[in-house]
Amino acid sequence: MSIQIEKDQCTGCGNCLAYCLRGLLQLSAAADCNARGVRYAQLTDAARCVGCGLCEQACTAAAMHLPGHQNGYALLDKQHIPPHSGCYLGSLAKALADAICELGVQARVVLFKKKAADVNLLVESHDYTTEDFYADGLAYKKAHPEKLVVIICSSSKVHSTALNESRFKALTDESITFINTLNWFESDPTITTLTGGESHIAEYMSQHSAASFVARSSVRNTTELMQLRQYVRRGLQNQMEGKPFSLIEMTFPCFYRLSGRPQTLMPYEALTPVNQWFDRNVKPLYPEGVLKEVND
Repeated sequence: MSIQIEKDQCTGCGNCLAYCLRGLLQLSAAADCNARGVRYAQLTDAARCVGCGLCEQACTAAAMHLPGHQNGYALLDKQHIPPHSGCYLGSLAKALADAICELGVQARVVLFKKKAADVNLLVESHDYTTEDFYADGLAYKKAHPEKLVVIICSSSKVHSTALNESRFKALTDESITFINTLNWFESDPTITTLTGGESHIAEYMSQHSAASFVARSSVRNTTELMQLRQYVRRGLQNQMEGKPFSLIEMTFPCFYRLSGRPQTLMPYEALTPVNQWFDRNVKPLYPEGVLKEVND
């Protein structure tokens, strides 16, 4: 069965193009744009599609779906996909949705986050315009221990990174799954090295006596996406077993900020140099993998 593409859902980021095993995906012609005003992904030969689903994993906008696949596609809130081309918060949403569906815990998961953290799923969610989401999430878990609480903290600026460091360091044995999206990086590599390079929340938390699982991943290819899904699943499983907190950190570039906050969706060609900059200046500072895993 071939991949199904929702033309008007596509943000034109082109993230899927590299992952088709047979090279069957391309962006539409320059004069052929969708309702978002961008070139969109097209399947050139449906008969040759092998249904591997790699492009669906790589899609950041819930525009691709392989019918019959048992994954979290149905949990994605497509009306509130991140509004910027290729935004990797859409990839985090997909990883979360897949892990939730694999475990069959849709009715138990509750999200707490800032509204601006565009990780939108069709599960119980509490969005805030203030920083109260963090304390409220902790209090909710205490009052509802049967629920699986996921608190998403956005380290999108220097001050929010420092705030999240202080929050995590104050944890005791809370049985919650924390996700820290580390994506505040600046285009000036000197700034990134001086500030981001000295901020290693995941490394610090791996030394925390109560942490049951600490890991870091990125989301910019299918291998990293599968890794992130496994990490999120482990964090939820630990919570189901009543173990102390898990912290999963993900690093990724924000195309919107790193490109001067464009007011229209960015074309595919504009995203590539940002990823290349990230690989050179940021990725070496934040090694990926499991930093702590308590198995007993």
